[in-house]
Amino acid sequence: MITLNSNEIQRWFADKGDYTHNLDYDLNEDSVVMDLGGYTGVWAQQIIERYNPNIYIIEPIPKLHEFMSGRFEFNSKVNLMNVGVSTENKKGKIFLNGDGSSTIPTGGDFVDVDFLTIDEVLNKWKLTSVDLLQINIEGDEYPLLEYMIKEGLLRQFKNIQVQFHLGIEDCENRRQKIREGFLDNGFEINFDYPFVWESWKQI
Repeated sequence: MITLNSNEIQRWFADKGDYTHNLDYDLNEDSVVMDLGGYTGVWAQQIIERYNPNIYIIEPIPKLHEFMSGRFEFNSKVNLMNVGVSTENKKGKIFLNGDGSSTIPTGGDFVDVDFLTIDEVLNKWKLTSVDLLQINIEGDEYPLLEYMIKEGLLRQFKNIQVQFHLGIEDCENRRQKIREGFLDNGFEINFDYPFVWESWKQI
């Protein structure tokens, strides 16, 4: 089972991180924000209310994508794509478990999903630079960021906010290597609550 760090969660809530860190960026109405794993669009709505940016949301589960299509129906600055993000363009499955739905097999209900690479997503939306990328994809953050580092894609994003999950094979070492990849690509840490939320920004 994929989990977060309970001690750091307490510190995160004490610092009101959902209403401070996760929303405090140098953004405006011309900014481009991308949300991988949009779920029901709560974070996207908070970002919209604060900055009114151009926002691009990836959500692989059809019912959630449909829900957000209704939620943001009258906001022309919101763009939605009903796919998952992976290291290759392929078809796969998402196993359903509320906000913990993931590609990790659970034996329960699942939905068939089309997956695209992050560079294919950028190409489809004709984006060359993103001011803020949020990644909350239940364990798939590891292969995604490893792919982005390998393919030289990190610097297309000015800020990257990611939730790393425990319970993934070799997760602590993989997270550390990804953090080294951020540093090697000219990023510095913005905030850090290990295995809860962390954020990196280009220097």
